Amino acid sequence: MRSCLVVCALTVLVGVSACAVGRTGSVDPFPERPYALDVTQVDPCAALTENQQTALALKLGRSGTSQGGTSRGCNWVSSAGLGWNLQTLVDDASTAVGAEPTSTIVEVGGFGAVQSSPPARGTGLAFCQVVLDVADGASLRAQVQVTPLAPDAEQHTVERTCEQVRAVAELMIDNLHARQTP
Repeated sequence: MRSCLVVCALTVLVGVSACAVGRTGSVDPFPERPYALDVTQVDPCAALTENQQTALALKLGRSGTSQGGTSRGCNWVSSAGLGWNLQTLVDDASTAVGAEPTSTIVEVGGFGAVQSSPPARGTGLAFCQVVLDVADGASLRAQVQVTPLAPDAEQHTVERTCEQVRAVAELMIDNLHARQTP
């Protein structure tokens, strides 16, 4: 009887230990990446081809830096009243999980991402962003914001804006991957 209790106790301890190891080893909320992008080599303004920029009615992208120079980005403005942005980040995409009340995990082009849609500052118009898990210790953030210049600004929904940013972000990562692949 006593040996049976010892065996049962050891079984429980081993099971609990295995569960704890499994839990701490799998903190990453994203699926395995289809490939990694070296964000230090990414030119955000090269993320869209000329044909894609034309199809999206975008003006030439403007590059810039933010976050103390650690983040490089590109901004495009469309004649349809949408503002687009792609930005490199030196943080894992997982840091965006729960950063906004609207944060959800989505998949974009096979990559895990955190989507959020807080109200746009100053206008309250539709805004959506995805932080893409493209590498260990780095990510890309794609954003789209409806501006008051949009002829139908009030009719843009958050859902539709988020659909647009996911579709364009997929084009962006495909283009950037093609540029990094020899």
